[in-house]
Amino acid sequence: MISRPKSWLAGNYRLVMVSVFLIAALLRLIGLNNQSPPGIEHDEVAHWLINQEILSGNQGLYFTGGYGHEAGYHYLQSGFMVLLGDNVMALRLPSAFLGLLVVAVAFALSRRLFGLRTAVLSAALLAVLFWPVFYSRLGLRAISLPFLSGLSAYFWWQGWLKWSLRSDLAGKRGRDSEENPGSRPNSRNRALVYFIIAGLLAGLSFYTYMASRIVPIFYVLFVLYLVLIHRPAIRERWQGVALFFLSYAIVAAPLALYLLGNPGAEYRLSEINQPLTALMDGNLRPILENTLDIVAMFGLRGDPLWRQNVAFLPVFEPLVAIFFYIGVAISLFRWREQRYTFLVLWLFTSAIPSIVTIDAPSSIRIINALPILTLFPVIGLEVIHFLRPFSTDSTKLSPKITRIATFIALVLLFALYIARTTSAIFQEWPADGEVRFVWQEAFTQIAGYLDESDSTEPIAIGGWTPASMDPPTIDLTLVRQDLDIRFFDPTQSLILPIGDDRGQAIRVARPSELPLDPFIEEQLSSWGVHPEEIGSFTLYEVPFGVVDGPEFAAAVSFGRDSSGGELTYLGHDLAAPCVGLDSGSPSFLSTCELITYWRVDEQGSEPRRIFLHALDETGTILAQDDGLGAPAEHWLPGDLMLQRHTLDLSQFDENVTLRLGVYDPRTGTRLLTADGQDFILLALVE
Repeated sequence: MISRPKSWLAGNYRLVMVSVFLIAALLRLIGLNNQSPPGIEHDEVAHWLINQEILSGNQGLYFTGGYGHEAGYHYLQSGFMVLLGDNVMALRLPSAFLGLLVVAVAFALSRRLFGLRTAVLSAALLAVLFWPVFYSRLGLRAISLPFLSGLSAYFWWQGWLKWSLRSDLAGKRGRDSEENPGSRPNSRNRALVYFIIAGLLAGLSFYTYMASRIVPIFYVLFVLYLVLIHRPAIRERWQGVALFFLSYAIVAAPLALYLLGNPGAEYRLSEINQPLTALMDGNLRPILENTLDIVAMFGLRGDPLWRQNVAFLPVFEPLVAIFFYIGVAISLFRWREQRYTFLVLWLFTSAIPSIVTIDAPSSIRIINALPILTLFPVIGLEVIHFLRPFSTDSTKLSPKITRIATFIALVLLFALYIARTTSAIFQEWPADGEVRFVWQEAFTQIAGYLDESDSTEPIAIGGWTPASMDPPTIDLTLVRQDLDIRFFDPTQSLILPIGDDRGQAIRVARPSELPLDPFIEEQLSSWGVHPEEIGSFTLYEVPFGVVDGPEFAAAVSFGRDSSGGELTYLGHDLAAPCVGLDSGSPSFLSTCELITYWRVDEQGSEPRRIFLHALDETGTILAQDDGLGAPAEHWLPGDLMLQRHTLDLSQFDENVTLRLGVYDPRTGTRLLTADGQDFILLALVE
């Protein structure tokens, strides 16, 4: 018998796949350090903070920070931090490597189900598609789900098909027993091992991301399908299937028990599950609308959120989208074949987390679809004979020319998707204003400016979350470690590190889109300080010694006891006149806006808040303002703070008195003045 020669692809697929993986790696690694994304977002910072907990010895299965996080990905990320340090690359490299492994898993699974050619084409498309490339570039845990679930599916099919091979050889029972008595038990045991590995991997996927809850749902539905349609096959393999679910349950049980015992841990679900709630109330419309939106995302209208996508960019461009929908239709038509139903059920269950929540279609909640996603357009291509040689009856077009033309067409399509993804990743997406805001591009540029500067002048950095996310964001993006940095909220405060007696200028930086309080901006201008726009941030340089005191000066020390020594109240300015407060004419009461001045006398370590109360003649609080825009954890002695206070008194028709003090927000304990009081009364006029 003459053997048929191998195709070119069969002989060279390793070279092809190496090329595919090199391109996939370039798309996932180039510019990863804050080129695209243009900075670091709060979710990534939350990941880093959880990693810090792990490295400090606080291990666990689930962390409640950042709306609740499964721990699996964080242990991997923490390992990279040990090797590479606290930086953005250490946060994002695990995702980049997992993204590459998703392509490898998709190739292995596709080859097992549909053969080499289909596997190469589907893996190549997945390698350069925007969706998987995008989530491979973020320091978020979601990309770990399709890797583990896809690997679980591969070993499931290894066990299923190995068992099938054993069944095919059952007719040779006698010869097997004579020539190789251990062949049947060995084959059976190997298949059982594959099922156990599949269950272990599926159980591990439970520790990756919230959307992993659909993995057991998928396997239950698929087994029910097998029971109904392929009963002899499932009856033969029941031991392997049982071991799969047993191993899954053993691995997933610790986290499942924790979540059952702590139902409030995943409170984020209650904030996004309105469609599911409507369904339980009998309203199908939100679920149906979400389903239609998800169907459309593959070729018409994609994820609407810029933080998760180039807004509304469909997964595929129109040509491949057509083949995708054809592939889904073909798979539905061939529902009696196990592998096609496997694909359809996987795609459907992957969409469930987005179907039952808001903002559909959500690409991050449907991320489990990635291992099988690009099989559908390839199935569509195969069935319409796009990749097969044209008839040899044609005298004008030989099979060889057809193969060459097909190869060129596929290469051009591959190049089109490389260009499409490159443009979206490096140009269109990072240029969007919402993306620059969410990924805190201004902080990245501030850190770059400071790293390039030789100056050691102290600096105050303004941001949206000075008490929580701003400090770790700067820690992750700033390389140098020799700067004294303060943090403040520009919309309500300013802190100037003027305690340094070196006579250097004081630098203040803020994102340009986050304005400084108008009165404080005016005050800086009166001191001869003017803003300088540098990229996405604004810089002020305050010369040493130019800072004036408040119009209504004072000197009252506050401390933990009557000896004071922590903060000194220096007085206040009226940002908006408190009309009528001292006029005896209650009808003139209005919104009262004060800027209080404070000097830090002791290095901060505990949280502080400043309260301002408007009291009536009986001491009842009519209005109050509590806050502090410059967190005490970053104070150093000599720092000057300006804090805005706003009191709406327009609803009151009586004389008021203002009471000012400082307290610990955790305990409510107030700091005391030298005379043992926990407040002072303000005089609003000279």
